[in-house]
Amino acid sequence: MIKNQNNVVSSIAAIITTRISQINVVYRGGPSLHFYHRILSLRRQHSSVSAFLSSDTCIEILYATLVSWDMNFRAAKLKDYADFKSNLVSNIPAFQAVEITSSSFSWMNRSAVLFALSALYDKLNLMKTGGRLVSNSKCIHYVFPALCVPMDRGNTLQKLYGNTTESKNKFIEILNLSYDTLMSIANPQQYLDKQWNTSEMKLVDNAILMM
Repeated sequence: MIKNQNNVVSSIAAIITTRISQINVVYRGGPSLHFYHRILSLRRQHSSVSAFLSSDTCIEILYATLVSWDMNFRAAKLKDYADFKSNLVSNIPAFQAVEITSSSFSWMNRSAVLFALSALYDKLNLMKTGGRLVSNSKCIHYVFPALCVPMDRGNTLQKLYGNTTESKNKFIEILNLSYDTLMSIANPQQYLDKQWNTSEMKLVDNAILMM
């Protein structure tokens, strides 16, 4: 459970509304930013998630983006590309279920999307090292940037929970926190830009990083 959640929501919202543009100065660029924009651009070019995940180019760039976001660094080891691709393609129906529920999604009307994201989380298995929360949330964010915040251990988990232990419950709690935060901000789209602040969910992620 996230302690003092209302205060955390207020803190994240305050960062978004007052200084979120600073992330573009203090955070890294290079391959991380390049591949992030590349995968988001490819996603926009495909009207359906099945078309996106049926493209070898899209999966290759998704894989490269995860690598550029440190998912094959130190203790984190992505699966070999063939196994990675196989897991994504075999779970296209689970991605489609998220896509279907997203048509009626709002930050207030979230239960169907959360249910579909929870089911997708259980099916994704992208790491040799067995972790799920970080790799799954980042992968889902690339595919559904409006629905899922990318999460990590050193920022998201440590700052919200005071530890780095993964669980699906934390995945869902962080999504709820993100939706609650965006509901508390008038027109959060006004804070988007063409660098790191690419979507409302990325605003939340960047604000947590800046906490």
